[in-house]
Amino acid sequence: MALIPALVLRAAAGVAAGVATAACAYFFWPAAAPAAAMMKAPGAAGFLISRAAFLANPQLYFQLLRTAGVKAAVAAFAL
Repeated sequence: MALIPALVLRAAAGVAAGVATAACAYFFWPAAAPAAAMMKAPGAAGFLISRAAFLANPQLYFQLLRTAGVKAAVAAFAL
């Protein structure tokens, strides 16, 4: 009978560790990872795209916008 309380305590410790890890990830993750700079997509009302991707190749963005459409251009330049 002593085996069951030991298993329960071990399981409770595992759950507590998981909750603590999740709480730390929730509160500290945004500080650990720098936020990507976003910008409004030119010619695509209301959509956001990666500023770095756009600045790296704006010609490709506008080519996709003209030939494949708004959704394809935004998808190619999204994070």
